[in-house]
Amino acid sequence: MEMIRNSAKALLLSTDGRVLLNRCVTSSGEEYFDLPGGGQHVYETMEEAVVREVLEETGLAVEPVRFAALCEEIFTDPDMRRRYPEYCHRTLHIFLVRAVSDRVREKTETDFQQTGSVWSTPEEAETLPLVPLQLRGRVRGVLNSAGPVYLGSVRLDEVCM
Repeated sequence: MEMIRNSAKALLLSTDGRVLLNRCVTSSGEEYFDLPGGGQHVYETMEEAVVREVLEETGLAVEPVRFAALCEEIFTDPDMRRRYPEYCHRTLHIFLVRAVSDRVREKTETDFQQTGSVWSTPEEAETLPLVPLQLRGRVRGVLNSAGPVYLGSVRLDEVCM
């Protein structure tokens, strides 16, 4: 069954202006960085999804500040489409969020290929192998925008770049 998956992603800023990223490693050992977040559950709002996902993956309780960006990923590999149909067409809703507490809880469900989390300046984040791809080189633009930014759509032939 084909479907489009809604995902809620977070741009979480520290008090000193750094962004929290999930550090991930592919099965071939390549490192990449992803925004905390993931799929929306049925009957869950996007705001509820981003709060839940950040808590699961990082142990941090957050609240949404504003909707920041939207982008879309479509994977073209036929084998991947057959094996993981629910992940092959995603709309990513990116929210600027803030921590509501300094307390870090236990992570309950880390992201796919996640090995940890790192704080990075927005400038550093723009130089990293970041996903979604459309955010590469555009972190500061999204953070500094007065309103939501449409980052566009991309067709991909593999999961992680």
